[in-house]
Amino acid sequence: MNIATAVKPAPSVRDHSRYILRRVADCLVRENYREIAHGTVIPAERAPFDRLIAPTDHYLAYEAADGGTLFMPVEPDGFMQTWRVCAPPFVHVARQGARLVDSVTEFLEIMKAGLEGEDSGNVSAFLDECQAAIEQGAICDTARDTAPPASAHLAAHPEWHKQMLANDRLASFIDHPFYPTARAKHGFAADDLIAYGPEYQQSFRLAWLALPRDGLSVQGEVPARWPSFADVGLDPALEQTHALLPVHPFMRGERMDEILAKAGLTDRAYMAPRDYLEVAPTLSVRALAVVEEPGLHIKLPLAISTLGRLNLRAIKPVTINDGHVVHSLLEAIRADDATLRAKLLLTDESGGAHHAGERFLAHIVRRYPEGLDGCEPVPVAAMMAPMPDGRPYALHLADRYYGGDVERFLSEFCDLLLSVHLRLAAHYGIELEANQQNSVVLFSRGEGGLRLLLKDNDSPRIDASALLVAFPRADAWIGRLQDSRITQTDTAAIAQMLITITIQLNLGAVIEGLGRHLGRPGAYRSLLRASVERQLDRLDDEGIVSGPLRAALLDARHFPIKYLLRAATLETREAIGAADVNKAYGYTAPNFLLGETGR
Repeated sequence: MNIATAVKPAPSVRDHSRYILRRVADCLVRENYREIAHGTVIPAERAPFDRLIAPTDHYLAYEAADGGTLFMPVEPDGFMQTWRVCAPPFVHVARQGARLVDSVTEFLEIMKAGLEGEDSGNVSAFLDECQAAIEQGAICDTARDTAPPASAHLAAHPEWHKQMLANDRLASFIDHPFYPTARAKHGFAADDLIAYGPEYQQSFRLAWLALPRDGLSVQGEVPARWPSFADVGLDPALEQTHALLPVHPFMRGERMDEILAKAGLTDRAYMAPRDYLEVAPTLSVRALAVVEEPGLHIKLPLAISTLGRLNLRAIKPVTINDGHVVHSLLEAIRADDATLRAKLLLTDESGGAHHAGERFLAHIVRRYPEGLDGCEPVPVAAMMAPMPDGRPYALHLADRYYGGDVERFLSEFCDLLLSVHLRLAAHYGIELEANQQNSVVLFSRGEGGLRLLLKDNDSPRIDASALLVAFPRADAWIGRLQDSRITQTDTAAIAQMLITITIQLNLGAVIEGLGRHLGRPGAYRSLLRASVERQLDRLDDEGIVSGPLRAALLDARHFPIKYLLRAATLETREAIGAADVNKAYGYTAPNFLLGETGR
């Protein structure tokens, strides 16, 4: 084999360790944990150590609480932070002299100095999360270049569904752009990761639990694929008093015994002796594609945490109701709005059930819409996934659908997301929590260009007064929402979600990542700004008031930023001042749309 084309060896555990260290340090600077971002940036030649530690021009010097100074190599950024942390090692200088810091354990010990009680315990718990991310990253690397076992079972599926699952798997090998230990599925052992993770994408059968009908709340239609009591090895006579609930096999045994005991159901619930209904994992881990019915997915609670130890993958009963209500509202708006009807599709999440409000005794049924034949569905989370040739998947998509014209592809990508989200926000007062995983771009070689498929719309922010002015019939849905946090009168809440999810996470992470990959950092910021201006101008032409959003997007010197790590792991909800760990904000991010003249 030619050396130039030889396959690169998989990263070692040490490689993963240094990768996590850089991501953690960069995140703490981005979220300004313990005022680390307020350290002093100095030229490398002024550093108080006499040998080259890292190929850098600048260090961020941080006066740590242990009395020493931590020096981290940094480079100018301007996207989510003014300076971004480069590859370790770092240097810690104290009275005893200088030492290298080349592990996340050493780094977090420095950052933990001076903390007590819960604050200190939170950092220690986060270290466990870091170790899980390192170990699971290494485990998953072994599956990266192999065909997933489920592929043979999915062979008869429509091409769009096979491609969607393949792209979900592709996305699972790349971390969340901003949460540093996103690879960690905290609570999974190595065997669980291999059996149930999207990286390995093995098919398996669901467990089933017979629960008393009294206390069971069912919404929507039960899928035709649901088993009978006989199918799962239970006495059919039980059907008179009980109903079957699907259970992820990871939850079987001691985990489920504890849940049932807590709910007072130990003597009234029956775990079926036989599994039934083959499924394959998707990117979200807990959403499972039904092998026998393409386009039918089942979302099940899991006793694991992702994107922070407080982000437990349970299912709150309120989300079953609210996801259906928001979906129904959006479908009604689409029917009246030609622009949204042409560009936006939604999954149907009207089905689901829970028992007596227990968040681990619940499920949601998701059905994909018609009209996906001939499309390649790509979650935004897959855009920057590295391919075997070293290029991000976005460049392969540009080759496949745009003849290699990267700027035309990015321009249409930006226009698509902004035409949907700016319209929903400015006209209807709605902003969806449509993150990279839940935003699926539909590519097609046919007419009509890109379209957007959204799923999991149970946690939006809605300015009810604005919505009722634009769409008076919305009152029929607004009154059925159960989570009081959804409806807002503060327009800032809408702008915060629009900026942190659509602008920074979905669009910014892609255009910035491509710019860096192509050796042109920041090259596509003007393209994104032009798209924002173009879509706002179109709204103005329709008489839709866009002034507040225009000011928030194009005039503000700083953007809000989600404090994902601080809120979900390192600090208490009270300390961070947030009612929702996924909606805790600071205003420390530069507005990267201002351009050179605005800096």
